[in-house]
Amino acid sequence: MSDYKKTSTAQEPFDNPDCDIILRSSDGVDFHVFKFIISHVSSVFKDMFTHPQAESDVSSVPVISVKESSTTLNSLLLLCYPATIPTFNSLEDAEDVLKAVMKYEMLAVLSRAGDLIVVQFVSTNSLRLYALSCSFGWEHHAQTAATQALKIKDLGRPSSDFAGIDDISAFDYHRLLAYHYECGVAAKAVGQSLSWLGPLANDMCMWKCNSEDRASGPLYINAQLGPQWLVAWFHEYLVSIGNELLARPCGSILWESEFYDRAVTKAVQCTFCRGTVVGTMSKLRTLHVAEVKRVVADVRLKSPRANSLNKCVVC
Repeated sequence: MSDYKKTSTAQEPFDNPDCDIILRSSDGVDFHVFKFIISHVSSVFKDMFTHPQAESDVSSVPVISVKESSTTLNSLLLLCYPATIPTFNSLEDAEDVLKAVMKYEMLAVLSRAGDLIVVQFVSTNSLRLYALSCSFGWEHHAQTAATQALKIKDLGRPSSDFAGIDDISAFDYHRLLAYHYECGVAAKAVGQSLSWLGPLANDMCMWKCNSEDRASGPLYINAQLGPQWLVAWFHEYLVSIGNELLARPCGSILWESEFYDRAVTKAVQCTFCRGTVVGTMSKLRTLHVAEVKRVVADVRLKSPRANSLNKCVVC
C-alpha cells in the first residue's frame, strides 16, 4: 500500500479504467497505463513488471510508486504513448523528463524528446540547449542551437556564462566560440565586396554622387561598373554595420541597427543622393540580409571529437 492517504487520477489518456498497471507519482497522482506500451520502450519497467506489486487502494490493478512528480511523469508517459505530444512547462521540467528517460532506459523516445525540447526552447535558451545537445550527442541540435546563439553579441566574453557550461568539455565550448567568430567574419565580409548587389548597382547614388564627400570615400571594385568611389556616409555605414555583424552575425541586426537610419539621415542632406537614397538603401538592406544569411549558412559547427564524447550530465 502507498503511504499516501489521498491520491488523484491523472488526466486523459492516463485515466483509463481498463489499465493493467498504475504508476503513482511522488505527489500522489495515479497514472493508469498499459504494461505493453511502457515495457516496449523501457527495459527497466519491463523488468519491474515481472515482480509482484501492491494492489491499488480501490481496485485489483497493481500499483508502482515512482519518485518522479506528476508533471515529469505525465510528460514522460506522453513520450511513450503513440499520437501524444508533451509540452513542457519550462526547460527545467524538460531536463527532469530527460533524467527520467535515462533512468528508465527509454532510449527509444530519447531522440523524440530532444526534438520537442529544442523546438520549444531554442529561441530563448540557445546556449543551454547547445550544452544539452553536446551532452547527449545531438549534433544536429547543437548546430541549431549554435546558429540561434549568433544573435548573442560578443559571445565568449565573461558575461557570456550560461547554465550548462560546466557540463560540457572545453572543446565543445571552443567550437561554439569558433563558429560564432567564423560566422562574424563571413558576415562582415559581405559589406566589403558588394558583389551581391547585382543590377541594383547600376542605380546606386553611392557610386554616382558628385559631391565633395565622394572624394573621401574608398575605391570599391563593382562587378557591374568596375572600380567606383564610395561616398563617405555609405562607407561609414558599411564599416559600422560590418563591425556589428562581426560581434553579432545574424541578419536581424541589419533591421535593428541605428547605423542605417544614421546613414540615410546623412544621405538626404546631399542634393544628389536625397531623391533616391531611401528606396535604394531599402533594397540594398534586403539584399544585404539575404547575403548575410547565405554566407552564415555555409559556416558549420566543427564536428565533435570521437575520443572526447561527453557523459550525459542529466542522468
